[in-house]
Amino acid sequence: MQRQFLWIGFVLVSLFLAACGGSAPPPTPTAAPVAAAPADAAAVIDVVMHDIYFGDAPDNIENPPVWTVAAGAPFTINLENKGGLEHNWTALKPGVEPPMPFLPDQHGDLVLLTSSTVPPGQQLSETLTAPTEPGEYIVICTVAGHYPAMQGRLVVTP
Repeated sequence: MQRQFLWIGFVLVSLFLAACGGSAPPPTPTAAPVAAAPADAAAVIDVVMHDIYFGDAPDNIENPPVWTVAAGAPFTINLENKGGLEHNWTALKPGVEPPMPFLPDQHGDLVLLTSSTVPPGQQLSETLTAPTEPGEYIVICTVAGHYPAMQGRLVVTP
């Protein structure tokens, strides 16, 4: 019986304190700390290459993959060739519409930035430097016959 009175007393005191809580402001949520990236940290982009398309689906003409980097900044490009043909990743100069067929030996003057060629089934990581001019650049594989099926876009932000 004594326990029952203690329990009822506890409930009543709890209700009284809750009712007299006044208008105290709700607690302010605290954000989890965010670690800042070092100022010299390079962006990393991952590129998967298949025969003959970049990314997850063979619809690069209608839906080209997009990679984003900061103007003039170094970035690491991780290339993974899951196909049976060699590939590369090449950004063309601004305003260039690649000719069809793109022939590397004849159209090399259109190239702004390029990776090494990645053999079938291999991976490669390189550090490149983004163009200094912000904008959107057409990216293609310059292996003969791979463009226009194998293309994407490099977005360079200010």
